[in-house]
Amino acid sequence: MDYFGDGSFYLLDTPGHAIGHLCALVRTTTSPDTFIFLGGDICHHASIFRPSKHLPLPDSISPNPMSWKDEKNPSYQAPFCPGAAFEQLQKERGFSVDEPILQPTFGYDIPLALHTIGKLQEADVNENVFVLIAHDKFARDLVDHFPKSLNDWKARGWAPKLQWAFLKDFELYWKEKGVC
Repeated sequence: MDYFGDGSFYLLDTPGHAIGHLCALVRTTTSPDTFIFLGGDICHHASIFRPSKHLPLPDSISPNPMSWKDEKNPSYQAPFCPGAAFEQLQKERGFSVDEPILQPTFGYDIPLALHTIGKLQEADVNENVFVLIAHDKFARDLVDHFPKSLNDWKARGWAPKLQWAFLKDFELYWKEKGVC
């Protein structure tokens, strides 16, 4: 629903997690058109919609979401890619490498939530859409807060910085596998 009728703010019906759950798509710039997808409780962790068949895990991730740094050169931070360890993790759990790490485990209608998350994954691959979900603890320290504007999110590089930051939550696993 185009709330104001001018293409600046859309309410999106995103059922599954809760009855009547809504998300929003907010236009932040024109020429090019950029948007922030305000995901609310569509899911509670980015690993529930990433990676996906639309946005697979990249060959390297920069900035590196892990805390590992080269002690000989403190300004250097290696690119991070869990590669084979991620593939092994997914295989051990019966998942493919183009599926998210986690699945939603609670909500009003899990099959419907999975369908809705699939639609989110389609939006997530668009470089002009910045996906923010309510419970993303990594956004708290990266993204400005009210009353500051979010309109320049693309120029500030927030989307690529936040996109794979959630992998830090799996740092113990990656260290166990010798990835970081």
